[in-house]
Amino acid sequence: MNGMKRVRSRRRGVAVAAVAVAVGGIAGCLDPGPDEPGGGGGDPGGGTPDPSTRTVEVTLDGLEAGWRITTSRMTGLLAPTESTTLVTGEPVTLRGGPTDVFVATVTDADGALVRTQVMAAHCTLAEGRQLAVPADYPTIQGAIDAALPGDTVRVAPGAYRESLTMKAGICLHGAGARRTVLDADGEGRTLIDLTGAPGSAVTGFTLRGTTVPPGCSAPSDPFACSGDWYRAAIFLGGESWDDPTQDAPPAIFNNVFEDNELGVFLNWHGMAVVRNNLFVRNRSALVANHYASTRALVASNVFYANHALAIGNQAAYLDIVGNAIVGSGVGIRFQYIQTGFIRCNLFFDNAAHASAARFPLDGDGNLVADPRFIDPEGGDFRLGPGSPGIDAGCFAGQAVEPDGTPHDIGAFGGPLAAWIDL
Repeated sequence: MNGMKRVRSRRRGVAVAAVAVAVGGIAGCLDPGPDEPGGGGGDPGGGTPDPSTRTVEVTLDGLEAGWRITTSRMTGLLAPTESTTLVTGEPVTLRGGPTDVFVATVTDADGALVRTQVMAAHCTLAEGRQLAVPADYPTIQGAIDAALPGDTVRVAPGAYRESLTMKAGICLHGAGARRTVLDADGEGRTLIDLTGAPGSAVTGFTLRGTTVPPGCSAPSDPFACSGDWYRAAIFLGGESWDDPTQDAPPAIFNNVFEDNELGVFLNWHGMAVVRNNLFVRNRSALVANHYASTRALVASNVFYANHALAIGNQAAYLDIVGNAIVGSGVGIRFQYIQTGFIRCNLFFDNAAHASAARFPLDGDGNLVADPRFIDPEGGDFRLGPGSPGIDAGCFAGQAVEPDGTPHDIGAFGGPLAAWIDL
């Protein structure tokens, strides 16, 4: 499709009104294993339940005809998959397990985000309690502390200078990434800590101005010291989330990370889904450090002019799909043992596209070419006419954007292509 069609209306009020009525029914359950009560068998002598037998089943009810559900799956050691279902109005059931992790987004007919569903954890823009900042709570942290799993904390436009500690299952929603700003003012502190907050979601913010505090011998190198030395715009780590049926990966969607020492830092089993964000002028944009076997998805983002590196993979199972990685020191930096799939990414004008030849730059859908952003210096990272990234994403014939076309590469591609109010 023509890249200039990237301007879309959010029609936020219409989407919220529809969701309040439509997505009222959700049945999420953890099926018991064979040794658990109601499990129907297993060792008659009892014993520890086998986590590998757990499943998650979620039914989305009351959906409106014409909406779309796009489901990404990370299954075993296979490449990630993605498919789009056009809603007919009938309920849709999603199932997953410890090695079959699903991440679903529901968008309305205009492409506006209605809800996210990451395994048993959901985030909706209307259902459940809505805690407004500053209308109901003077601080964002005060609203988070008062929220219960499934609640949404809505933050009004403005600049905020808090450091936030998220809770499990809480959805933190800004009023648009260029209108709701979290600013560290150049201090060595994290803006949002997702450690201990599985099933949470962060959408619609600009996060900027973080630095690394003293203590590490090489603070500008995100691989030099243990993870807890570092601070980032969003930090996640220190938790062993080995079973996504119990601890769903947090969702980081539709944000802008700019002018940070570290944008997103995933440390020690810090699994997450990082999708449709802009990473601009950070020293290191996204780093997965001591990641072990837990899997994460980095999809449909733009990494632009990040001074040291765009993506750093120290020891991570990191799937990198559909990103535009442009004008950075190193596109993808590797160290030690890495796994994961690197597919359908666009590289251009990096000092080095990768620190080691561990994936094909001209294969698996990856390409080296000018993305032809409309106005990157002015903050417009939509693809212009003739961009090689248009319709060049993965999952052709399986997943589509809100307008029904194949995925574009970058932050304005994929199921959340209509995401941002700049």
